[in-house]
Amino acid sequence: MQGREKIGWADFAGLVVSGVAAAVAPLQVLLLAFVFLGPFHYLTEIAWLRKKQFYFAEGMISSRIYVLLAVVMAALTMLERVFRVDFTVWMVGLLLLVSLSVWVRNVYAILAIGVAAVVTAFYLRTWVYFVAVMVPTLVHVFFFTWTFMVSGAFRDKRESLVKWMNPTLIVAIPLLLVWLRGEAASFGAIHFKLAGDLHHTMTLNTQLLNDRVVAGLLRLFAFVYLFHYLNWFAKTELLQWHKVSRGGWSLIVLLYFSSLGVYVWNFRMGFVVSTFLSMLHVLLEFPLNWHTLRFVLGRARGGRLRENSAVQSDGLAPALPK
Repeated sequence: MQGREKIGWADFAGLVVSGVAAAVAPLQVLLLAFVFLGPFHYLTEIAWLRKKQFYFAEGMISSRIYVLLAVVMAALTMLERVFRVDFTVWMVGLLLLVSLSVWVRNVYAILAIGVAAVVTAFYLRTWVYFVAVMVPTLVHVFFFTWTFMVSGAFRDKRESLVKWMNPTLIVAIPLLLVWLRGEAASFGAIHFKLAGDLHHTMTLNTQLLNDRVVAGLLRLFAFVYLFHYLNWFAKTELLQWHKVSRGGWSLIVLLYFSSLGVYVWNFRMGFVVSTFLSMLHVLLEFPLNWHTLRFVLGRARGGRLRENSAVQSDGLAPALPK
């Protein structure tokens, strides 16, 4: 229990640090988090999920086939500009559907959901955009992080409001950041520098970059991404980093510094590599997300779902400190 208490305090500290950093320098924080913290998070989580068979033991296909699909589909999303085909929405949608089989065991039900989703995609293009863009980004780093924290609060045996402090803060802080007054004076210079590094021709109006709404959204993204990474790294005892083999750490560190090296060699290619790792870890986490969401919905309805090894996720959702 002491380990769970440390995780709770670490989450609280991460929330405060992320909120303050996002308020002071949102775009800078977002870039630093994506470039430096992101790849290390992706690699360590993929390694951790591998030890848990990617929480896909109860799926309709083997975990190995699921991983292979995830790798291929993450690679395809990186080739959109080459083939001029929108792969992302179909790749994310298909993996969401396949991973849903850890919850919905009826194959015919899965097929029916898939057909309904395809039909919907042709009539409601907004939902297509939502699946393609929001699920791998804001939904993943914010909603599922919040879901894990709520899951931990449900598993906490205390009858106290204190255990809901961190899940409440992760919702309250973004609302405060969105409406916080302040200028984004340095956004323009940073944007033009990035556009040049990425060989991107898009230019934005300076007034737009200094718009209060744009500044608020940048603060929101900076907060959720930074806290998403800090929340993961805080799980030192529950995820048992010390039990990772030397060979495992060596491979993770080698790949991590290689990804940073690609940025030094070619910023655009570094961005591509980080985006691939980001998409891959999102796709591989879908089964765990379904397990956790099922548990949270069951507890919210007052049910008592059996907490098997997948639902427990070995303490992935941190409890709050007593």
